[in-house]
Amino acid sequence: MNDRVIIVGGGPVGLVTALNLVRAGVPVTVLERAAQMHAEPRASTFHAPTLELLDTLGLTEKLIALGRPAPQWQYRMFETGEAAVFDMTLIAHETRYPFRLQCEQFNLVKVAVEALNREAPGAVLFGADVTDFAQSKDGVRVTFTHNNTSQTLDGAWLIAADGAASTVRTKLGISFEGSTYPQVSFTVGTTFPLHDHMTGLLGVNYFWSDFGPWGQFRTGLMWRVGWSPPPDSINEDVLSDDVVQAKLAKICPAGAPYDLITARLYRVHRRIAGTFYQGRIILVGDAAHLNSPTGGFGMNGGVQDAFNLTSKLVKILNGAASEPLLDHYTRQRRSAAVDDIQSTSDTNYRRHREKDADKRREALKDLQAITADPDKHRAYLLDNALITSYRRSEAMS
Repeated sequence: MNDRVIIVGGGPVGLVTALNLVRAGVPVTVLERAAQMHAEPRASTFHAPTLELLDTLGLTEKLIALGRPAPQWQYRMFETGEAAVFDMTLIAHETRYPFRLQCEQFNLVKVAVEALNREAPGAVLFGADVTDFAQSKDGVRVTFTHNNTSQTLDGAWLIAADGAASTVRTKLGISFEGSTYPQVSFTVGTTFPLHDHMTGLLGVNYFWSDFGPWGQFRTGLMWRVGWSPPPDSINEDVLSDDVVQAKLAKICPAGAPYDLITARLYRVHRRIAGTFYQGRIILVGDAAHLNSPTGGFGMNGGVQDAFNLTSKLVKILNGAASEPLLDHYTRQRRSAAVDDIQSTSDTNYRRHREKDADKRREALKDLQAITADPDKHRAYLLDNALITSYRRSEAMS
């Protein structure tokens, strides 16, 4: 019997899925449409449960060496300096990684591809564009173009890790209900040492100001600064270099004009797939669920999907469990996505983008009250590090 697992999508979630399966002795093929590894920073936050899972693959220490741990993070009033500071050392007894690791997701792609190339040479095909697929009760057949030729590949299972615009999910006709936030998000990266010119900076900062909110995060490579332009003014003029430079000059005049090494505009969604699997085809990560990036939950939720799914799929392939075990995967990870990841990220998104000055001050006081109470502080940290979510998901029957 052909027990190969075909994975569509060579981003962090697809590659972690592949590496997990390879380590369990399962043959895999990853089909990635792009001609080479993704170089865009995209997600840059790794939370504690994700780091613990990736450590089982030998990847965490490599990521820490490439990134920058942030044991503290804050909400801060720009004009006054008032802040609510969250201290991850308060949950050091709960995890080996009591910090947020700020590290671009392409670093995970890089170390995962290196591991796959060592352990399963040829498992990852770049420039492989899936055009069609079919399934039976015994397996799947995928048609794709590679090196300008059409090819087919047979396997036992197909895993769709092909992102928000998933070709696989769309062709299956699986619904993706939810909504799109009215504001887009815009993120830039600069190597200018903002930490030498702005007082009170931590590794992760959510600023409120009279000229609009922004997030400011320090990775091993750069400072990333992100904000939402007004929803009625998304055009080339608003996102021109002059406008971007003016925004950054308000944040820190010393760096103007800024040398920008990355810039990305993207829409923010909150969506959930109608089902996480159909027959022998399974959805993971952004193909299955989307959430606001505020709090850095998206990639983390996807990686946690990958570990949950592969543990079950290996049992099915080994004959130790039957296909209904995928219902368990769906219950656990759908609950994590809807009840925890989407809910908490939505709360964070709306709080940070509050326009009313009085409500912002009220929100800051509420957050300061949390940090002043050790029990509430620890509970908040466990929620926002996805520790509570991961534990609840894994315990769900």
